[in-house]
Amino acid sequence: MGNRASLDSIAGTYNGVLPPNVETTLTLNADGTYLLIRTFKENQNEQRGTFHVLDSNVLMLVHPSSGDNIFYKVRDINSIILIDSFGNEPKKEDRKSYTLKKKG
Repeated sequence: MGNRASLDSIAGTYNGVLPPNVETTLTLNADGTYLLIRTFKENQNEQRGTFHVLDSNVLMLVHPSSGDNIFYKVRDINSIILIDSFGNEPKKEDRKSYTLKKKG
């Protein structure tokens, strides 16, 4: 298994506030489905779909209606970070702002 993230180990609910001040809750289910809830200035947006594990620790959230996939990288057992479609993480000084933490 090594460094590869398994669906069971990453399943759970992650939350945080991503720029520009968007409260974000992402629930990853062991069956490969997700629910993403983003709240910005009282407006809530729900998105559901499936996700895939790429390159052992990159999560691709498939957005069926728009085709715009969202990518996160598994940082450790309790956090994931929003990355761009090329796999690039935010600059070191900005990483904390793009990280979602797993709820206990």
